[in-house]
Amino acid sequence: MAQKATTYGRRLVPRVLDELAETDPNRVYAAVPKSADVKDGFHDVTVADLSRCVDFMASWLDEKFGRSESFETITYIGLSDLRGPTTLLGSIKVGYKLLVPSPRNPPSVTLHLMKKTGSTKVLYAAELAPLIKPLQDLAPSFVFDAVPSFQTMLDSHPARYLYEKSFEQARDDPIVVLHSSGSTGLPKPITITHGSIGAHDNDHNLPVPDGRERADSTVFTLDGNDRRLYVILPFFHLGGFVFFMDHALLNNLTLVLGPAHVAPDAGLLTQIAQQQKLRGIMVVPAILEQLLHDPKGLDLLKSFEFVACAGAPLPGPVGDQVAKAVKMFIFIGSTETFPLPELKKGPEDWQHHEFNPNLKHEMRPYGDDTFELVILADETTKDSCPVYHNIPGESPFFTKDLFTRHPTKPDLFKYYGRRDDILVFANGEKVNPIPLEQHVQGDPLLKGVLLVGNKRTQSALLVEPRDDLDEAGRKKLIESLRPRIEEANKLVPGQGRVGKGMVFCAVSDKPFARTGKGTIVRKLTETAYEQEIEHLYSTSSLEQNFVSVDLSGTNVTKSVYERSKIIGFLRQIFKSSFAAALSFGEDEDFFAHGLDSIQTLEITGNLKHNLAKLTSSSIDWISPRTIFQNSTLVALSDVLFDFLNNGTVPETNSETARALAVSETVARHVEKLPQRPTSAIDPKTVQGSSVAIIGSTGYVGSYLLSTLMKDPDVSRVYCLNRNNDAQVRQEKSLSGFGLDYEALSSKVTFLKVELGAPRLGLGQDQWELIANTIDSIVYNSWRLDFEIGIRSFEPFLQATRDLVELSTSSSNRIRIIFVSSTSSVENMALTSVVPEKPVADPLAAMNTGYGQSKLAAEQILVAANRKTGTPVSIVRIGQVGGSSRPDAKTWADQPWISAIIQTSKTLGCFPSPVAPIDWVPVDTVATILQAVALRAAEDEPQVYNIASEPQSWSMLVDLIRQSTDIKEVVSLPEWVDRLRKISNPDLTRFPAVRLLGFYELLGSGTDSLKFATEHAQAVSGVELKPLKKELLESWLKSWGV
Repeated sequence: MAQKATTYGRRLVPRVLDELAETDPNRVYAAVPKSADVKDGFHDVTVADLSRCVDFMASWLDEKFGRSESFETITYIGLSDLRGPTTLLGSIKVGYKLLVPSPRNPPSVTLHLMKKTGSTKVLYAAELAPLIKPLQDLAPSFVFDAVPSFQTMLDSHPARYLYEKSFEQARDDPIVVLHSSGSTGLPKPITITHGSIGAHDNDHNLPVPDGRERADSTVFTLDGNDRRLYVILPFFHLGGFVFFMDHALLNNLTLVLGPAHVAPDAGLLTQIAQQQKLRGIMVVPAILEQLLHDPKGLDLLKSFEFVACAGAPLPGPVGDQVAKAVKMFIFIGSTETFPLPELKKGPEDWQHHEFNPNLKHEMRPYGDDTFELVILADETTKDSCPVYHNIPGESPFFTKDLFTRHPTKPDLFKYYGRRDDILVFANGEKVNPIPLEQHVQGDPLLKGVLLVGNKRTQSALLVEPRDDLDEAGRKKLIESLRPRIEEANKLVPGQGRVGKGMVFCAVSDKPFARTGKGTIVRKLTETAYEQEIEHLYSTSSLEQNFVSVDLSGTNVTKSVYERSKIIGFLRQIFKSSFAAALSFGEDEDFFAHGLDSIQTLEITGNLKHNLAKLTSSSIDWISPRTIFQNSTLVALSDVLFDFLNNGTVPETNSETARALAVSETVARHVEKLPQRPTSAIDPKTVQGSSVAIIGSTGYVGSYLLSTLMKDPDVSRVYCLNRNNDAQVRQEKSLSGFGLDYEALSSKVTFLKVELGAPRLGLGQDQWELIANTIDSIVYNSWRLDFEIGIRSFEPFLQATRDLVELSTSSSNRIRIIFVSSTSSVENMALTSVVPEKPVADPLAAMNTGYGQSKLAAEQILVAANRKTGTPVSIVRIGQVGGSSRPDAKTWADQPWISAIIQTSKTLGCFPSPVAPIDWVPVDTVATILQAVALRAAEDEPQVYNIASEPQSWSMLVDLIRQSTDIKEVVSLPEWVDRLRKISNPDLTRFPAVRLLGFYELLGSGTDSLKFATEHAQAVSGVELKPLKKELLESWLKSWGV
């Protein structure tokens, strides 16, 4: 045993084969079917047979091409049969390396790989001649030859063709070129050496923690006489390659293969299991899914000792059933890394991976609670790390595989998806498509599912049926999938949700592009269906596909509609576009449950559609704003109750309604403010040095944190954020800020908060830590949404109240610095100069829930100052621009501005005026916030306005006209009207549609808003100068405008 252990990781496959042919010639290498029908039986191929075939092919290659001294590349395009490993081992003996592309590759892709590897010689299985012809046409000067049949090889009696290199001599010799899956684009050639196989073989030597068992390549070292394993993975795929070359020769395993010409499925597996006594199977997830649709499928699985699966994520419901029936191994890896060594886990954790700690790797935080697997490949790991040989010089190797950590077992990680798979929508929202795709894929009528939507405002779904369907059948299939799609929509956030009318059924003559292992090639499939996808987006209407909901009155002569029935009516309408409507309470805010603007548009259309059947009165007053302003079932039902029973249309824009919205909100929160502390607290007279920021990871927050970290007078900064991965996001956001984050990170502590939860969602220890440590807290977190009503900002207003409680419970007399907005006083600014003082007028705010909620928070804090003595500073910030340094980071997206620009490009006209250009560079804003945060507490509320001297909107218009072909300038109302007249607007091309309500509130626009800024300039020493045109131009260029 000691001698054998030392050979692991240093064995050369050609030499092992020849040795086995001498010492154990009757050992069965593989069982191959005698015909395309497995019922005709199998033929056992021994290692002696294989060795003879390899020597035949080595002699054949030597005679045809001569020996190679430079590891010249020969391309082999074949089926998944024994000609592949035979040709490869023969070419190794003659000094060549073999490029083995998938025969499913388009000829252009194969040619791309050949050019990358310098291959001009092509060998192929004779049966594939029709597929080879297009490649010959592309490369007529190349040499093409069909290899002999495997039977010819078996019948041969060649002289021995020895391979005599030692492992040390051959370690770095290239032997085969496989390619990456190409699931996101053109595949990349990956050259594999003897050292690669040796490192994989070294799994035998890799230590495991005490009491733990391996889940790596060693599980395929089978004992006894029953060593047969059915393998579905093709030779040209890394998974199949390691079985043909590694496990069947270096480990004690006999391969059982299916007919090379027959597509593998669960039916074929069942037939093979009847012919061969299988110890286990190595399959892809689709086979297991198919088996579970067979009433006898689970019994078949139970007959195996184990099931191994790889190639794609296994859907949860499928894996749950399989894991209860049989021992299951889920392997993960890539052509670059080979399958990665893991440790065995309990069946309940089958979805998670626990990598062997002796595999030198890291789980690096990536974002959104995900981690990227990173392999550390260096000289210390070359004996156990295939990627060291496959991708030389690349250390660390970023796998692009993302995982989430187990909630209670920190060493276990669940596969989340590929970095390349993540969809990034037009607003920057990221969505992992895999959970939705897997759920929809669970329908037995489907062969494939693909979610698309990159750089768009909503997602679309492509589905591939198993059967050939006509147009009526495809339509019927899409309709039948709707309940499953609605279930799947719960698995993805926001724009990942698939709306009605956003599903396309693929046609049989254009199948989804797939890799050799059956994985859908996203980019190629999207390209193939590019026209259909564009048509889907251009013709989809957010207000089509109406649902009909009944609402009956209780009086025969005149219908009287009860509130309870109206609530049920509304819930059903909401449910058609927003599944959460089934579960949220009647007084719970829609938007707190995740309702988005696209769903609101759909709901508005359905609401109007159904109300039109109940009343002859005009329903034109109903708009998304109706829902935004009445964002609970109770509030919205009250509006409909008055309308349906009394014909009353709500006056949401009346001054009385607007004033009440603010004043009632303020009164409700002021009533719950804590009392003034009974013991007197001496005010601090020195500048504090410990600051907390609520909301540090955003645009302004990152600049403020950078400024505070660089300040030697600041000893500690607490970053309170709503995200679990705030520290990872922060490190990313601070890149390029010119500071040594590692050196300064000791100043920073991250805590997770939940705005709206009692005491910010902090535990008692965390609450007391903050209360007893900090001198000031900057409240810089608010929902940036100009459409929703003030009611939807309740969590942020409750957090405002929590900060007062924090200050009053602290011995430090914590100063609250509230980052407000000039929209809180924008109506006042239209007619007078807004002073740097508290404003009591509830009508001072712009008529948006955002502006009103900011004003309400200001008034709550002023009331708290007077009631409890809490030190309060209010910083009203106008439009934040890019950096004052033209070479700095990209200007963060400002949706109301970028939507105007993008939409105007499509419309061919630009609105003017809209608003004054009084925008302030983000680093200037951060500097003023820093100065305010470090000032000593004062008894009276302090107010600061941050806005530059206003300039005309025409400055932006001129720059846009210079960089685009937009010639026409129209008034804002005219621009809005033109946009409204577009039927079924594509939100990708007309993103301003989502903000129409906001633009309408701006009326005719203005070039003049007046804010006093002397106080802000005095405390910070910063002069708020007029924005220079050159600086604005640089900001726009950072957007690609």
